[in-house]
Formats: sequence, structure tokens, C-alpha cells
Amino acid sequence: MQKPFEIKKLDQVPETLGNQAEPVLEDSQTVKVRGVRFEESFVADLISRHMAGLPPLSESTVEDAYKIYMRETAGLRSRKFYRDAAYYFGAFVTLFGNLRLTDLRHAHAAQYRDWQLARGLHPTSVRKHITLLNAMLNCAFKHLGLDRLSPFRQLSIPGEGEAGKTFPEVSLDMLQAVKTHLSQFPRTPHCLVGLIQINTGMRISEPVFARREDLVLDHEIPHLWVRRNQLSFRKTKSSIRAVPLVGVSLEAAQALAKISDRSRSEWLIPLYARDIGNTTCSASLNKTLKSFKFTSHMFRHTFVDRLKACGDIPVKLAESITGHSSGGSDFDHYGTVGYSLGQKLAVIKRVEV
Repeated sequence: MQKPFEIKKLDQVPETLGNQAEPVLEDSQTVKVRGVRFEESFVADLISRHMAGLPPLSESTVEDAYKIYMRETAGLRSRKFYRDAAYYFGAFVTLFGNLRLTDLRHAHAAQYRDWQLARGLHPTSVRKHITLLNAMLNCAFKHLGLDRLSPFRQLSIPGEGEAGKTFPEVSLDMLQAVKTHLSQFPRTPHCLVGLIQINTGMRISEPVFARREDLVLDHEIPHLWVRRNQLSFRKTKSSIRAVPLVGVSLEAAQALAKISDRSRSEWLIPLYARDIGNTTCSASLNKTLKSFKFTSHMFRHTFVDRLKACGDIPVKLAESITGHSSGGSDFDHYGTVGYSLGQKLAVIKRVEV
């Protein structure tokens, strides 16, 4: 197998001809540089790599892969994604050093996995590390023209998929008590977020990172859009959706709109419209609900439980509200209109608290 960028000399000419400053085309297949002929494709590849600022393949390192990945994904992900990528890359280099890409082996990936597990990291969190590092290497290999597979591919993680955190069953009486408690704080943004969640099943980041224009109140069916913006990178097509607002959730959204309008903010909840604002909001909400042993993420779980309890709601219709995705058939890829706001509203009214 030919080594990358191995120089192929086609012939040699006297040294007296070695002072030519410009390449001289001899024919369509070769280029003469300082008296030596090279294959035209080889010279073109060298020039291309030089202009792109890429190192020779034999010298490319994990750091080069990281830089390529960051450049290729620039502006496409959230700031948290870039922080995580920097952390995972830094952790790998701390363990192994800045390895050359050609020296990477599956054993390195396995050792990295074992190291993180030994530190007490949950298998699900370790999978996040592996997934990102795998994507980073695949991107770099493709960009550099390296014909090889990532050593992080199909890496098994002990304990992954086993029973994780479970949520206790929540009764309707408990939900009513939680709703009443949150309603006692009408001007507190984190409580209003919880009230939106109770009848939408939204992830806490979805209302927290919404823009003011995403809340549509002057409509026959008031609703809140979940879509991408500077703070929120929606990973899947199914997570981008419009969700009808009813009852206490609509009242909470209206209260947030007034706060936003008074502050003349482009964001629905200016207090949390920043990096990790969702984490701050979640912490405040969890503290408020501590006496109920209830957390912000339980709103989503209990909403899904209520949908399931109906027994006759089509899965795809339910997912169009919650933003889940269970895969599916070709049927999902045809048609131009999803489920209507009216169809979603009818379902939400059946499980409203």
C-alpha cells in the first residue's frame, strides 16, 4: 500500500536546471518542478492541502481533528456543545497526549471509556463523550482524505441501557397541589415556566429559550413555537413544533409576555435568556417544589403518562405535541402539513390539569 504523499520522481535532470522558479507543464500528466517531474495529481493535492492549511497526513494529530471539527460546525451548534467538545477533547489529550491520527487505535477508545467509568461517570454520560469524539474523528478523516474508520465506532459501554433513574408515579391530586403552589407566585418566571410545562410536557429549555415572537397569542388557538435560535439548538426535526396553550399554561404564557414586553426584550423570559439559563431556571423550580419531591423534568413525564392513559391517542399525534421521535415509516416523510393545532388542542384538553 502506497504511503500518503510519497513522492514519485519520474526522471532526474542535471542540477543546472534546478533553479526554475515556476512549475513547467511537460504534458497533461506530469509537472516539472526545479528540474524534477512529478505526477500532476500529486502536485495538485499538495497545493490544495497547502492552501487549506492542512498538515501532511502522516503528521495530522487529534488536535488537528478537533480544530477541523470546530471549524466545520461553526455556528451550527449551541455554546454548550462547543464547551462539551472542548472538554471531551481536553480529557482525551490529558490521558493520551496529542496522538497522531494514524496512531489512533480502538484500544485508546476503550481505555478512555474505562477511565471515565472509573471516575464515576454514568454510562449515559460516557456515551455522550464517545459519540462526540467519534463524530469529530469521522469529520476529520473525511476532510483530510484519510480512508479509515473511527476507533470510537460501535464502542460498547458496560452498564449502558440498564435501569436508570426512575420517576415515582404522580397522582392527579399531586399535580393539582403542585399547580396551586406554583400559582401562588404569579410574577416569578421559574414558576410560570413550570405552569407552562404542566399542560404541554415541554422540556424546560423550550419555553426558557423561546423568543418573544415564538409566543403567538393573537390566534384562534394560542400557541408556543419550539424552534432553533441563538440559544437553542434543536437536534431533531420532530422537536421543532407549535404547541397549543390552555388553562393555567396559557395564563402563565400571557404573564411572561407582559414581563417581556415591559422590558422590551426579544426573548420571552429575559431573566434566563443566556447560556445555561435553562439550568438556572430548573434549579430554582426544583427548589420551589422540593417539599413535594417534584422536579421540573417530572412535568414532562407526567404529561406523557396522561397521554398514554387515554389509550386511544395516535403515537405520532402525541409526539407532535411532546417533540419525541420514535422513528417510523415512509409515511412520516410525505405530505407538507403535520398535525394541525386543532388536532393537538383536542388532545391537550383531554389531559389538562
